[in-house]
Amino acid sequence: MTSEFRFVVPGPPQSKGRPRVYRNPGGRGVHGVTPKKTKDAENRVYSTFIAKYPDAQPFTGDVEVALSFWMPDRSGKDWDNLAKLATDALNGVAYLDDKQIMHATVRKILPDKRVQGKRGMRNRKAGDPLTHDGVPYQAHTHIHIAEISSIGKEQEQ
Repeated sequence: MTSEFRFVVPGPPQSKGRPRVYRNPGGRGVHGVTPKKTKDAENRVYSTFIAKYPDAQPFTGDVEVALSFWMPDRSGKDWDNLAKLATDALNGVAYLDDKQIMHATVRKILPDKRVQGKRGMRNRKAGDPLTHDGVPYQAHTHIHIAEISSIGKEQEQ
C-alpha cells in the first residue's frame, strides 16, 4: 500500500468558483449550482489522479498535502481558492474527506516580471514564454499527498 501520492496536473491552475445560488420555484428554499469552469477544473484534477493511480485506495487517516501552482500569469488568484479546488477534487479518491488534511503547504509560483529581450531585460509582454527565475515552464499544478504516520504524531507530542 502506498503512503504517498505525487502527480502533476497539466494546464493553468483554476480557482474554486463560488456556487450560484437560486431560489426554488414557489420561493421555498434555495439551491446552489457549481460553475461549469469549476466542475471542469475539478474533473481535470480528479482524472489526472485516477490515470496515475487507477487502483488507489483513499487514505483513511490524517494526511498532509503540498500544492505548487505554477501560474500562467500574474493575476490575483487567491492561494486558498486554488487549494480548495484541488483538495475538494480529491475527496473520495486520495482520502475519504478533505477534513483529514492536518497540514498543508501551498506555493503559488508566478512568472517573472521581467524577461530577456534583444537589448537586455524588459517587462514581460503577452505571449512571452513563461519563466520563473529565468527558467522556462508550462502552467501546471504539482500535488503531493502523504499519510501522517503514527510515529510522526507521537514525536510531535
